[in-house]
Amino acid sequence: MDLEKYSQYKETLLHEQPGFAYNTYLCTIPQDFDRVDPHWHDQMEIIYVKKGSGVVTAGSRKYPVQAGSIMPILPGELHAIDGTPNVRMEYENIIFSLKLLDNQVDNDWAERYVLTPLRKGTLRFPRPIHTGTIFHDEVSAALDAADKACDKKQDGYSLIVRSNLYLLLYSLYTHRNNRENLSPSPYEDAIKQVLIYVKTHFAEPLTVRNVAKRIDYSDAHFMRIFKKELGVTFVEYLTDYRLRYASYLLKEDTDTVSEIAAKCGFESASYFTRCFKSKYGVSPKVYRQRKQD
Repeated sequence: MDLEKYSQYKETLLHEQPGFAYNTYLCTIPQDFDRVDPHWHDQMEIIYVKKGSGVVTAGSRKYPVQAGSIMPILPGELHAIDGTPNVRMEYENIIFSLKLLDNQVDNDWAERYVLTPLRKGTLRFPRPIHTGTIFHDEVSAALDAADKACDKKQDGYSLIVRSNLYLLLYSLYTHRNNRENLSPSPYEDAIKQVLIYVKTHFAEPLTVRNVAKRIDYSDAHFMRIFKKELGVTFVEYLTDYRLRYASYLLKEDTDTVSEIAAKCGFESASYFTRCFKSKYGVSPKVYRQRKQD
């Protein structure tokens, strides 16, 4: 699996396959990947933690999760996933299109009060959904039943999945809480523009000034908003993205360390080596050797 399947910002791969738009991925941090970068997609996502613990960032808020936690992510919502250091975090990543549940009937109640508010990010409910609550019992039962139907894939299984998705959304609606703020940040569109730009231009010289100009922000305002929304400075984020791309190239390519440093936007091989060792604890050469053994 290449880096883009781990680090893409607007996920499209596999999420809208022709046919039945419901997919479940089993993921592990840090075995599969270090973290899941901030990204978004048009589908709804459920992060269902099976083992370990971590933090899901949705919007600009961090939500601690642990085994049993269920974290719904709304369509278009910027989110990221981090594991707890030195703890194996296993989770199901359930992604489905709300189009599965669309109704063509005029003024349909579910469309008006549940599906449209979910798409707009205005249906509020407690997150994450914790074990030992009626809310969790309802949601986990619906997800587990849908998983079981997908495993067996008997004739008509998609009807079982759809029916359980309706039960899931019914639970989200009945446990709604108007005090829970799920509304998108007013800066989310600007941050998304920046993330897309980093993805496509990370190998080029990038400065706070030239990136801030792309979204018509002053340098100071951009730095403040980026840190507030993502929890790290822009320079820290850019350096980390470059290093993780470099770690992928060290495993998959035969280029020299100097060539990889240049491909990833580092000014010199020596600076790249210092940054890499600070993040991974070993030099790029040692890292490559260990991954090849």
